[in-house]
Amino acid sequence: MTPRTLVLIRIGYGLLQLSAPDLVPTHLLGQPLRRREQTVVRLLGARHLLQATVTVAMPTPAVLRLGAGVDAAHAASMIIAAVDRRRRRPAVSEVLCASGFAAAGLASARTRPDRQLSGPAATTT
Repeated sequence: MTPRTLVLIRIGYGLLQLSAPDLVPTHLLGQPLRRREQTVVRLLGARHLLQATVTVAMPTPAVLRLGAGVDAAHAASMIIAAVDRRRRRPAVSEVLCASGFAAAGLASARTRPDRQLSGPAATTT
């Protein structure tokens, strides 16, 4: 996966979480989220948008690896949250999603430099 593709997916997912925090969880879980859970989903969406912005500004392999680390840390935190039976299903879905972003980030960091995002920061390493 190219860094550009990863950023576009991350932006789309972040916007979805911000604008319709119940959409994916309701589809996966069959029930809407509580207000507090919706707030957490919106915060995660904002985090994805911030991470995409940083990646566009500095599309270096180091930044992509750092972003993958953030995604891996999120996945690990959701494994801990999955211990709570009430939160297990949404936590497991977040583990899968965050793990996917982490794997894609690592794969993008290995992409050839000439296939990175365009922009002034794209020429720095």
